[in-house]
Amino acid sequence: MAYTRVTRTCNGRGALEYAYGKDKGHNGNQNRNEMISCVNLLPGVDVATQMEKHWNKARSNHKTQVIRIVQSFSINELNPDEPADILTANMIGQEYAQRHYKGRQCVVFTQTDGKSGLVHNHIIVSDTDMETSKGCDRQQYYQPTLMQWTDELVREHGIELDEGTAKTKDKSTQTERAKRDKGEYVWKDDLKMRIMAAMNESENEDEWLKNLPGFGVNIEVHDSKKRGRYYTYELMDTSGFAEGKKIPQNLKSRSYKMGTMYDAEGVQSFFKEKEQQKELEHKLHGNRNSDNEHVTGNEDEHVVAGVVQDDVPVVPKHRVLDDEEEEKKKQQPQQRRRTGTVQIVVPDGPVPHWEPNKVVNVDTRAVDNVDERDNIEVPAGAIIGKQEDKKQEILAMRLQQKIERDRRKVLHKFIMIRSILKACLLIQSWNVLEMLSSRMKKMIEVCRKG
Repeated sequence: MAYTRVTRTCNGRGALEYAYGKDKGHNGNQNRNEMISCVNLLPGVDVATQMEKHWNKARSNHKTQVIRIVQSFSINELNPDEPADILTANMIGQEYAQRHYKGRQCVVFTQTDGKSGLVHNHIIVSDTDMETSKGCDRQQYYQPTLMQWTDELVREHGIELDEGTAKTKDKSTQTERAKRDKGEYVWKDDLKMRIMAAMNESENEDEWLKNLPGFGVNIEVHDSKKRGRYYTYELMDTSGFAEGKKIPQNLKSRSYKMGTMYDAEGVQSFFKEKEQQKELEHKLHGNRNSDNEHVTGNEDEHVVAGVVQDDVPVVPKHRVLDDEEEEKKKQQPQQRRRTGTVQIVVPDGPVPHWEPNKVVNVDTRAVDNVDERDNIEVPAGAIIGKQEDKKQEILAMRLQQKIERDRRKVLHKFIMIRSILKACLLIQSWNVLEMLSSRMKKMIEVCRKG
């Protein structure tokens, strides 16, 4: 659909001079206007002078002189390189003024000198009626109504409206992009970075809502029939503004104006994807419980150890057998395996003490940094042999537990780094670079002052 904007001003002559330009277009263009047409105005006579005659007849409290309407057409609707499309745009502007602003003086300026280079109209409408000297009614400067009128005329001219259904993840205005290009501070970029940082530190939406104030952001949750659930963000931390620069009173922004990344649907999708990633990592690495320990032994060497190994499956719980099954189990000859690992199950009753015939020597230099306060529980089934070897075997178990803790710390840091990198990919690269550049400049200024 065609973009439509409306504003009112008390300086009618200034608005007309801006639309006419000074024989030079904007953004390096030679021509300001491609076509100009008038409604209810005499050709060859100054337009502002003709309108001023009626402005002077208005009541003293009638301050508004003109209404400024902008109609902009996408490249899919009207092509700026086609003269016929430029004529069509001007005709749409004339019909618009004649149909909806009867009895008023209007000027239609058709231009292509904007930053986007698109075809657009500037329609200047006198707010004073030529007969009654009354101003426009509310519907004649109500933006949704004006937009509807524009779309109706575009369809009447056989032009298919460009609905623009594509959604933008990260929106920014021309003013914000211009400041960013100059390296100036953009408070909305700072707000977005704080929102994303809080999302990375939270596991779900409720936790994120609680964490936002700690990142200098206030949030209000709304639920409307038109837009559904959305947020209103407010930047509370103003330390990013330069010293001596005026801080805007309103540092609020609604989520649907910032992009889909910051809207309610985007936030919920972020945490849903984060939960799925967590479940995937859980399946890949398995459910490793540090309390699950097992005992391995070698019959040929007669050595028993009680250390934890991740590569060996956890010993299943002992299944209680019925009396008949247990009797059959005793009568069957037991076969002994000569190779591989064996599983030792300690019964509930007392067992005779067994001592290994070999001493397990452990290099104590490798466990000097083991925390002596570790609470070591000897696994059921591990048999400690000679009294003088008890300390070495405990040190060996402590060393294995320290290795397990270090492995878990490294895995946790790896997961955190991957989630941070993934969140950074959602932000446009120029956003990150500009924010880093701005932070570096501030750090340099602080160092110079110091």
